[in-house]
Amino acid sequence: MAQAPSPVSFTHWPRVAVLWFSGILAAMQFAKIAVAFVELQRHYAASAASMGWVLSTVGMVGLLLGVTMGLLAPRIGYRRLLVGGLGLGALLAFAQSFLLPLPWFWGSRVLEGASHLAVVVAAPTLMAASAAPQHRAIAMGLWSTFVGVAFAITGAFGLPFIASAGLAALFQVHALALAVVAVAVLLLLPADVRRQRGPHAGPSSLHAYALLRQHVHIYTRWTTALPGLCFLGYTGMAVALLTFLPQQGGADRAWLAAALPLTGVAGTFCAGWIAQYWLSPLRLARWAFVAVGLSGLAWALGLWLGWWVAPVALVLMFAAGLSGGGSFALIPYLNEEPAQQARANGAVAQMGNLGATLGPPGFALAISVLGGVGLAVCVLMCASFGLSLSLWGATQYRRAA
Repeated sequence: MAQAPSPVSFTHWPRVAVLWFSGILAAMQFAKIAVAFVELQRHYAASAASMGWVLSTVGMVGLLLGVTMGLLAPRIGYRRLLVGGLGLGALLAFAQSFLLPLPWFWGSRVLEGASHLAVVVAAPTLMAASAAPQHRAIAMGLWSTFVGVAFAITGAFGLPFIASAGLAALFQVHALALAVVAVAVLLLLPADVRRQRGPHAGPSSLHAYALLRQHVHIYTRWTTALPGLCFLGYTGMAVALLTFLPQQGGADRAWLAAALPLTGVAGTFCAGWIAQYWLSPLRLARWAFVAVGLSGLAWALGLWLGWWVAPVALVLMFAAGLSGGGSFALIPYLNEEPAQQARANGAVAQMGNLGATLGPPGFALAISVLGGVGLAVCVLMCASFGLSLSLWGATQYRRAA
């Protein structure tokens, strides 16, 4: 059994940076397919639906196995798990650069889902352990930006790079970056220390019943369940907002498509600072979801009255980013033990993938029936869900205190 990372009295910023980069590269396992979607579809002569399965496979693996990876992390060792995930990702990205036949390419995406999970469970746990208490919420706010930063980078540079260097080079660069960061992790982070099993060491058995029991334990323990459930409120709308807000922006569509991911990243990063210095993560999550709901109402009102809605879209995306960053900040705030943090990270990965899977189809259906007001209705539903959970969490926290 690997010993939990020891907390530090000062923040090791180089470690924090490397761990953040590892998250960005893990998110690029989604973003590289999204940016090369049309080129891959053309190469394989595949339908959009078939390529959609290729894109979503990594997320489906996370949905099925997210909590399981969080349970196994203490048994494997956090640094060992992270290096294994990065190394596996590098090998798979290099194999993908040969543009394997479509069934093999899809199979590599299944394994890539395991690589992605290993990184997103281990890296934030190690990041929390690498940050001093006075910087821990800031570090988690930085971590929560990794998806937005990955999509912003690939969105800005992916297509020009493919046009100049080719599709295969995109996967080769991704493989090289993953390998370099894996080496940096080995050099900068201390090795996992073995110890005898403790009360929070992880599941005592790997058979199906034990894993199911541990899943039940995570989702019935409010401190490990709440961050993931609040994150579900965020991811249920995040990808859909990035997709549908620009479509309803009229003449502002082009610049909104570029600005909204950066606005969401700004919100998630600011959440760390706010949670560290001004509001507790529970209070931040509550007010962030209130801001999301009010912004959704303003969006519907603006469309109804024919106002300029682009500024409202930016405010809505920033508020959504605050809710996502606040959800990540809840992990170390509610869970002191690194093993418990890993389990909460597993729940966040699982609920995040659930929201990203269900959100866009739900928004699309509502918009097809109600138009722009349908988007506002879905936003209000997500905001109400997150606000209810954060209020319930505040009640539980007061009782525990």
